[in-house]
Amino acid sequence: MLGNEATVPALARDGGDVASASIAERAAAMAFPRRPPEPASVAALMRSHLDQVRPRSDAEALRILRQAFPAAPLAARVAAMADHRAG
Repeated sequence: MLGNEATVPALARDGGDVASASIAERAAAMAFPRRPPEPASVAALMRSHLDQVRPRSDAEALRILRQAFPAAPLAARVAAMADHRAG
């Protein structure tokens, strides 16, 4: 979740017919587009999170990353953990 779900009208967010929406709803749907975060920024966030938490094992690091970044794929979490360990 990006945190802007409440600002986009439910009609546009749920894939409803935007043509039947009011002008305010159409403007809001275009003003707040939903897009996934960039992979590079997510990896940097994961590495910095691990720097702050300082896990004691690889298993703990993966658990922490899974809890903090539930939508991130396992490969991204493993790569962030390896970068953290190398750095």
